[in-house]
Amino acid sequence: MLALDDPRWKELNHRGWTRGARYDLDPQAPFVPEVLANLLENPSDIERFQSLWPYLCSEGTAWAAAFAAVPYTIELARRVSLELRFEYLCFVGLVVMCSCPERGESFAIKPYLAESYQRALAEALPLLAETLICHHDAVQTRYLLSAVAALKGHSQLAGVLEHLDCVCGQCPKCGEYVYPEELQQAVS
Repeated sequence: MLALDDPRWKELNHRGWTRGARYDLDPQAPFVPEVLANLLENPSDIERFQSLWPYLCSEGTAWAAAFAAVPYTIELARRVSLELRFEYLCFVGLVVMCSCPERGESFAIKPYLAESYQRALAEALPLLAETLICHHDAVQTRYLLSAVAALKGHSQLAGVLEHLDCVCGQCPKCGEYVYPEELQQAVS
């Protein structure tokens, strides 16, 4: 894992951070290693993690800093009860599903992160399997299954599961967009 005091964290862009500094438009953007250090002290602070992860992976985009955060996220998931792992593990699945290195350096995994990132992904699947035995509602189950699909190399399936509530189609007779009734019942 990239040590939390390693100066290379500053070169890892995220939604509110570029070229080693916060965007002027988002002065509250987190410095990822500081938040991770706080979470390591209190891994049950899921709200803190919920405020961090959209900076790392959101809107179909995984930023470079996400790849450095994933090994820490797996460590955090190990430190909490099965019932609290949901956010951590779903985030890991999102990073895999939303990886877009073709978009440029801000979204690519740095070579010095590749080994720890791949090791963390291998460790994530057994944690997800353990977590699936807990009670979850239909939406949480769908997101966990989406993370499993992503980690198994099925990113398209992961995306479908992630957005299952948005699946619709155009009626060939009338041209209206329709949502299959069975699908709507299953996701609500």
